[in-house]
Amino acid sequence: MCTVFLLVLCLTGLPLIFQDEISDALGTPHSAEAAPGAPLLSLDHLLASAQARYPGDATNFISLPDDDEGMATIGLIDKASAYHWVKYDRHTGALLDDQRQAGTQRISFMDVMLAVHGSLTLGLPGTLLLGLMGLLFVAALVSGVVLYPPFTPRGGAGTLRLRGNTRLRWLDLHNVLGMVLLAWFGVVGLTGVMNTLEKPLFGLWQATDVARMLAGQPGTPGPSRTPDTTTRIAVQFAMDEALRRHPHETVASILFPSEARHQPHHYLVWLHGDTPLRRELLTPVLIHASTGEVIDGEQLPWYLSMLEVSRPLHFGDYGGLPLKLLWLLFDIGAIVVLVSGIYLWISRRRRRVAPMTEVIT
Repeated sequence: MCTVFLLVLCLTGLPLIFQDEISDALGTPHSAEAAPGAPLLSLDHLLASAQARYPGDATNFISLPDDDEGMATIGLIDKASAYHWVKYDRHTGALLDDQRQAGTQRISFMDVMLAVHGSLTLGLPGTLLLGLMGLLFVAALVSGVVLYPPFTPRGGAGTLRLRGNTRLRWLDLHNVLGMVLLAWFGVVGLTGVMNTLEKPLFGLWQATDVARMLAGQPGTPGPSRTPDTTTRIAVQFAMDEALRRHPHETVASILFPSEARHQPHHYLVWLHGDTPLRRELLTPVLIHASTGEVIDGEQLPWYLSMLEVSRPLHFGDYGGLPLKLLWLLFDIGAIVVLVSGIYLWISRRRRRVAPMTEVIT
């Protein structure tokens, strides 16, 4: 059963390695080209447009992707607690994409692959099940290393016996590929397990560190700093305040006040650096949504730092296209190892059943 789950993960992981390239080929919208340093519209202007498009829906987040600084994705929650998003050009304010065009929720091919790969489309229970399968996979790697030496072919480790029966050839191919890919199996397996713990780990951080940082903070709305009479400060002001505290970093996303995230009265602004490593290590800044008071977030705990670093490593996102191609070859090799393992298991059962059948007959 574990092997079948791993085979599904390898097959769905193939397109996810090239997620950006496939999305571009399928026509993912990007912002219009603009001159360097061209002014960007206020996030509140884009937010007002999204709210006018979907009146009554609550704003959940604003995401500012690295690969297109001129685009903003606004996440919304409707009255039925269903999530959807709209994308805008930050230079012109033009609507680039809407997940609910024509009133229906659009699901792309990559959305399906990511849902299957991340949770088998079963939500958090499926994600945790895959985490358990990942731990069993790592345990199988360790046991394989321990058990292989006593069964080493006479020609030595890594021998491919091209003569003999089919099962021996498959066994040698299975073992040799397993040895070649052992380190990669370990890296992908462990980072995959870390990724399955994303929601529980962030939930733990929000329930402990965030709650502690906000302890004693006033929850009653104070005077607004927005030009109108609303009780919530401008989201652009919140972003500017976070950047003022961290001028050498870039805003990745802004989470809106949420009881579920233990920040009912604060924006949570996530920032990151500009180096390959610092781009993955996020810095949190909490800003009171009514008073604008800033709580500079503490350094993320070690378990969240490990999670952030492991996510791109799992999909080979650190080294551009060359590393992705290498990940592709490794993934194909993993599929061969898993298929050969299934074949060896089935053939072994057949060999056991055949003598029993002969005795009975």
